[in-house]
Amino acid sequence: MTYQPREFWQERLARQFDLRGSGETGLSMEYNHACYALRAEVLTRALRECDFDPRGREVLDVGCGTGFFTAYYLGRGARVTGIDIAPVSIETLRARHPEARFLLADVGEREIPLPQEGRFALVNAMDVLYHITDDARWEAAVRHLAGAVADQGLLVVSDAFSEMDRLAGHNRMRPLVRYRTLLNAAGLQLAGLHPTHVLLNRDLGPLRFLNRAPAMLLAADRMLLALGFGRGPNTNKILIARRVKSG
Repeated sequence: MTYQPREFWQERLARQFDLRGSGETGLSMEYNHACYALRAEVLTRALRECDFDPRGREVLDVGCGTGFFTAYYLGRGARVTGIDIAPVSIETLRARHPEARFLLADVGEREIPLPQEGRFALVNAMDVLYHITDDARWEAAVRHLAGAVADQGLLVVSDAFSEMDRLAGHNRMRPLVRYRTLLNAAGLQLAGLHPTHVLLNRDLGPLRFLNRAPAMLLAADRMLLALGFGRGPNTNKILIARRVKSG
């Protein structure tokens, strides 16, 4: 069956509105919690390196899904607008976080109902853009999100940033050069590339039995990342891009 993003994510999140629905559906909640906890730790360090404090700032959480990063930024005092393709995400998060704003939209469409361009101090698109498998829609999404970033603001994107084979039908990774070309044209410059996982969040092949010990994998990944591992072509990373001040 052809991948239909809205239908796919609506059905998936309606069935499992938790970290398994937005993460690894076939693995435990403990495993998914470890993956997301490590993403959050890496993101926190990356934002600190960019001297960015979310408190009191406007943040756009793209593909807000089950709300992990919405809660992350709200917990740090940001004013959050969430956007997602799945109605169940928007409906549930509106009830869960009445202090935030949520919009139902597909960021790959030619026009999307975002507030005025350049409004957001940070645009967050974690584990989102590689789920846009059509090239034209992916390029449109990158341009939309880049355009929403304010002067000196940040765009946060996760991907492997390399061509990868044998992916699921709803995944398509793009190389770093394609991101940089679009972002540079939109006035954003690369400010950092931070690996998020080494053993977690990947196919371990014959060692996949280790997925039953997520706490051990989390501890190992923390150590491996501290030692500089995770920069290979098959691991996910967080890209930080900053808008160059206009004028």
